Amino acid sequence: MKFLITLIFSFLITSGFNMAQNIDIQKFYESYAFYKNAGFSKARFKHKDIIKNINKLKKNKMFEIKKLGSSVEGRNIFMITIGQGKTDVLLWSQMHGDEPTATMALFDLFNFFAADDNFNAYRKNIFSKLTLHFIPMLNPDGAEKFQRRNALNIDLNRDAIRLQSPEAKILKVVRDSLKPKFAFNLHDQKTNYTAGQSFRSATISFLAPAFNYKKDINPVRENTMKVIAKLNYVLSKFIPGHIARYNDDFEPRAFGDNFVKWGTSSVLIESGGWENDTEKQYVRKLNFIALISGFNIIANEFYKHANVEEYNAIPVNDNLLFDLLLKNLKVKYRNKIYVVDIGISREDVTTADFKNHYYVGKIEDWGDLSVFYGYKELDLKGCEIRKSKVFNLENRKLEDIDTQKLLNKGYGFIQLDSDIYNGEFTTFPLNVILKNANPNLNVEYSNYANFTIWKNNKLLYNVVNGCIHNVDTDSYKIKNGLIFR
Repeated sequence: MKFLITLIFSFLITSGFNMAQNIDIQKFYESYAFYKNAGFSKARFKHKDIIKNINKLKKNKMFEIKKLGSSVEGRNIFMITIGQGKTDVLLWSQMHGDEPTATMALFDLFNFFAADDNFNAYRKNIFSKLTLHFIPMLNPDGAEKFQRRNALNIDLNRDAIRLQSPEAKILKVVRDSLKPKFAFNLHDQKTNYTAGQSFRSATISFLAPAFNYKKDINPVRENTMKVIAKLNYVLSKFIPGHIARYNDDFEPRAFGDNFVKWGTSSVLIESGGWENDTEKQYVRKLNFIALISGFNIIANEFYKHANVEEYNAIPVNDNLLFDLLLKNLKVKYRNKIYVVDIGISREDVTTADFKNHYYVGKIEDWGDLSVFYGYKELDLKGCEIRKSKVFNLENRKLEDIDTQKLLNKGYGFIQLDSDIYNGEFTTFPLNVILKNANPNLNVEYSNYANFTIWKNNKLLYNVVNGCIHNVDTDSYKIKNGLIFR
């Protein structure tokens, strides 16, 4: 009888282990829309937007809301806590003000935690084993201007030792008071990273930070690696080949590296690029899935069954991706013909008043780019590059111009008869040149990406501010021209 009871007990433990380990992450993925916070449809938002949502959370007693302090410019920074478990987990987002993806995902998570549905067993398990602490938008002043650094122009992730910024002090005080076993350091990375030497964008990149220059592996860092190995397995179901490993060179001033040194297993998640996801809405969903999975992995200690080599097998980030890659184009120089590839990147620029943003397309590289890839690629063998044409407005109004017709005729610029034009960019699909401006319109390395592409004296494509328009098939919809003053 005693043997039978022991056998049943062992079976129940094993069954519970398997049930927890085998949560159907596909169901979470399919149900995500129910929890997505509708207040964040764009990747640019400000401190006031998260405060509205934090105030809503205050109405729910399951969330403990605590003001931690204020930023340089006096914006309040809060921590949201949920759960009663003995294992503390700390998460913070947007320590770089222009890295908003994870902040959106955290507010999706809060909606999920507050729900009452078929995932209640998951919630009960997590809350009984973990206490989760969230600091959304650690750098509200940077977020206000959509810039990386804080109001003092200090990179918070290089202030872990000197602690000159109030935001960095807040994070250090929280870590020292909680002494969390695990942490999630949530960032965005450039969209031109690839997963190893491949054409696939590094949509999610992980890092188990080093705690010294030798990159030694102690139990704290090893646990980080093992959690990431499990997360890689989960996310590979949704974005196979699009997961990378961030460079692990030791940075003695960074919080992630120091968290590991101080005894907290710190998982860095970098949100990268996904094709046609400029507002990071799909990558936001992947953050949600990663964190849901991460909590399960930690709560049930499934990371203990992972192998560090699974972490090391994740391909390292590489910088091999352009927004637009045009191959095998002919260019004329001093009456000779040469063949070049053109790699174009579009930079997201915030206006001086911080109210708008626009894109600036530049020729980032030029020559043999056969080892690179593009979100959009065209092999244009036999085609030649020519300058874009300039249309003279001559006392007409911009609003009266048929821009589609001009695009189809190879125009890339409109020359105004005035030196007055409000704003830093134009919503026209053509660039604007003011009356007395004299910009360099040559098609060359590091210049703005504006040119036309011809074959047998027939215009095929018009590239305006880094965006390509097929004159035979496209209705040009990207209204983002530059202003040359």
